Amino acid sequence: MNIKRIIVGLAVTSLTHAALANNIMETCIDCHGSDGVGRENTIPNLRGQPKAYLEAQVLAFKSGNRTSSFMEPIVHDVADDQLILAVDFYASIPVDTPETLQWRGDKWPADMPLGERIAYSGKWNSNVPACVSCHGPNGVGVAPSFPMLLGQNKDYLVNQLNAWKNDQRPPGLLGTMVTISKALSEEEIEAVAEYFSSQGGSL
Repeated sequence: MNIKRIIVGLAVTSLTHAALANNIMETCIDCHGSDGVGRENTIPNLRGQPKAYLEAQVLAFKSGNRTSSFMEPIVHDVADDQLILAVDFYASIPVDTPETLQWRGDKWPADMPLGERIAYSGKWNSNVPACVSCHGPNGVGVAPSFPMLLGQNKDYLVNQLNAWKNDQRPPGLLGTMVTISKALSEEEIEAVAEYFSSQGGSL
């Protein structure tokens, strides 16, 4: 057995993995930024999202369970451990949250604008629960599986709700998002996306 050859081979493999990690991070940063904030309103903010949620999504893109003509070719040939390094990076970025977190808002539901009312009171006549009942007070996210909505880009939220509404995205945990999205009108989707996108979540 040629020990020297094995050692050299391991070193090359380690360097290759390091290069892959750098390359995938450079690609991620091109769209999601080094601060985890999407460069366009259609690109999601990743900073501070639950690690397990981000990992599940990126692996779903790689497997084809979740489709994206942009994401699939980027992640297709990248090793899982390199993708998880990128996930770890973005999940670890801190996000400022409101000092007082709210489960039900600070107004009577009838006095809330439409998006805020859906966020905190839902639409019970259509079996739509309050968004915060799963996504946490103020939409800060609930690890491991419910992403942060606080400060997310509006167009991204609208696109994802419409994807569920049109059966173009997997149902996700508990299968609730398809049912919820189908029960929301276009106006309501726009309103709730606008509400959460306006709620901060700064670095």
